[in-house]
Amino acid sequence: MKRIVWCMVSGLLALGTLEAQNTLTFQLDMNGFTGNFTTPEVNGTFNGWCGSCNPMSDPDGDNIWEAVIPNLMFGTIEYKFSYDNWAGQELLTPGSPCTITTGTFTNRTHTISGSATLPVVCWGSCSPCSGGPQSTNVTFNVDMRDYTQPYTQVFVTGDFNNWCGICNELMDPDGDSIYSGLVAVPISFDSILYKFEVDNFTDQESLLAGDPCTFSDAGFTNRKLVLTGDTVVPAVCWGSCQSCTAGPTSALVTFKVDMSTYTGSYTQINLNGTFNNWCGSCAVMLDPDNDLIFEIDVTLPIDTIQYKFTADGWTADEQLTSGAPCTFTDGAFVNRIYNVTGDTELPVVCWARCDACQVSLDEWARMGLNLFPNPGSEGFTLTAAQGQIDRIWVRDVLGRTVAEVPADASGTIRVDASSWPSGAYIVEVAQANRRASQIWMKSNRP
Repeated sequence: MKRIVWCMVSGLLALGTLEAQNTLTFQLDMNGFTGNFTTPEVNGTFNGWCGSCNPMSDPDGDNIWEAVIPNLMFGTIEYKFSYDNWAGQELLTPGSPCTITTGTFTNRTHTISGSATLPVVCWGSCSPCSGGPQSTNVTFNVDMRDYTQPYTQVFVTGDFNNWCGICNELMDPDGDSIYSGLVAVPISFDSILYKFEVDNFTDQESLLAGDPCTFSDAGFTNRKLVLTGDTVVPAVCWGSCQSCTAGPTSALVTFKVDMSTYTGSYTQINLNGTFNNWCGSCAVMLDPDNDLIFEIDVTLPIDTIQYKFTADGWTADEQLTSGAPCTFTDGAFVNRIYNVTGDTELPVVCWARCDACQVSLDEWARMGLNLFPNPGSEGFTLTAAQGQIDRIWVRDVLGRTVAEVPADASGTIRVDASSWPSGAYIVEVAQANRRASQIWMKSNRP
């Protein structure tokens, strides 16, 4: 009986030894990789994704690197190539024949049935290199100087890494709070969607739909970059399309809305927008002189905002016309839009309109104003039958003042608009104690 047991144990030990005697030779062609690296490595389930445990070598200098890994068990493994202890890693396309996607991770896969030399593959590809580049190097930069929350690590995430939270860390070696990192994006991407996040999505950028660097789809707003070759993306402020500056990061903006034409009932008027998370009744506007013009001062970040006026929280809200000059259509929502650049007092606007309630042909005529030509391609002339014009402001569709003309006693003012983009502009005129506005259209036709 003892002899039979010993034979069984010996057999099991021998089987285990055989199972662990498989050797795989991994081969990686880096000729199509255009970034900077020192040593590629292979990481996988068999080594705990350890980083630099299994470095690859290139003794003949042909840029085809090898790693021989012994003592592997039978079964299926996942792995990928990286370099310099995860300083960079492959971005594999989900669904490609050599890969498996588990959750947010797409890795190479291989079933071990014995020792083998795996075929040479190109970085980031299931196939051999074709001779041309297989990836586009993108250097991302984000300026965290204006970010006020505590954080440990900064990452870039996007469709190129399947929105992985920890795959592409950005570094700040010189301590200037500008974090940078190079990512080799597979050549199959002609554009990418991405954003910055901290500590594995503990917090992520909240980008404003309609900003020039963004793209919105299915309720998500991300940064978008069109790839035309290796690219260094200029440093931008967290959550913004602009760079951080040494100047002010916020401004005091006065909002005013005229309720004189509103026929519904209300107790209070509120200001809601992206800057207060559309909170409802948290920003109450006041009318101390009972002239039905409600106003509020709000400190806002230097950025583009969306907003609208509401009554009694969200009991009623403005129904703005899509395409109107002061609006932006964000999916199913039509809101006002304004680019905050500094302290300013916005003109009085009528509820649910881009202009003042006084804007009517009768009011314009009562003030003796005439604006011509409208539309025009080079500019316009404003005349006032009563002579004195106290001031003129011209604002674009984002509320930015593009021209401001001081008092003129002659009653005739010429405004040069030859360098302005075509589109709608609001011309506001102050005369004595009255104001009136009119929309002027800049045409690209002479």
